[in-house]
Amino acid sequence: MSKSTLQTDAAAFAREIRALQKQRKTWEDGLFKSSNKELYSILERCHTVLQQLREDRKLRKALTKALDDLGIPSRSNTSPELKVVRSVFGSENNRIYAYVRVLQTAKADLPNDQKFSDWIEEHGGVEEIRRKPKDGPSAAELAKRHRELAEERLFSETLISPRFTPDDSLQPAPDGDYAFSVALVRIEPDGKAGIIFGSGKTTLVRAVLSEAGKRLSEAGDAMEPVAEARAKNQSREQSVSGFINYDDEIECVDDEATLAA
Repeated sequence: MSKSTLQTDAAAFAREIRALQKQRKTWEDGLFKSSNKELYSILERCHTVLQQLREDRKLRKALTKALDDLGIPSRSNTSPELKVVRSVFGSENNRIYAYVRVLQTAKADLPNDQKFSDWIEEHGGVEEIRRKPKDGPSAAELAKRHRELAEERLFSETLISPRFTPDDSLQPAPDGDYAFSVALVRIEPDGKAGIIFGSGKTTLVRAVLSEAGKRLSEAGDAMEPVAEARAKNQSREQSVSGFINYDDEIECVDDEATLAA
C-alpha cells in the first residue's frame, strides 16, 4: 500500500483494514495463544500503516472515512493507534489497549534498522511492553541497561555447567556485537540435559542478555552505571597487570505517548 495510493484513494484504507481483519481472524482461529509470530506480523502491518499516516496528517482524513465506511465509530481526539487497532481487533478490551501501547512505544523506541518482531521479542513481548512504568526509562532504555548489566556480570559469573569445547554453531557471530552465543538445551527423561542447537545470531543474543540482566536486577543486583562498572573492571585489571607486568585495558561496552480515546 503506497503513500500515493493512500492520498488518492481512501478505499485503499478500507481494503488494508479488511485484509488486516482477515489476518487477525486467521490468527485467532489458528495459532491464537500458541504462537506470537502471526500476531507480531499483524502489529507490524499496523505499524507500517501508522508510519504512513504520520508522514502526512492529511492521510488521517482518509483513514477516518475508511473507518466510517466500515461502520467503525471514531472521535476527532481518538489517537491514530487506537483507531487502527480498534478497526482491526474490534471490541474494546485490555488486549487492544496493550496493542496500542506497543505501537505507541514502537513509534518512539523502534530502531530504523531493526525488525518489528525482533524488537518485540527483545523487549519480552506485548505484555512486558504494556507493563512498562509510566515514569522512568523507555522499554528500549531498560532493555539496554539490562544487557549492559548482563555483560558486566556474566563474564565473571559462576558457570552452571562444566566447560566444554563448542562446535561451530556455538561460536559468537564473527560480525556480531557480543562475545556470547545462545544454546537450546533439551532435558531428557532421566533428568540429564544436552545442547541440541546453538546460534550466535545477534538478535537472539541481545534478547537473552536482556532477559539475563532483568533476572539479575530482580534478584537484587543494583544496575550500577556503566562508567562505574567499567572503572571497577579497569581497576582490577590494572592491579593484575602491575603484578605480572603487562598492560591490558578491558573495555566495556540503547515516551510513551498517552492513550487518547
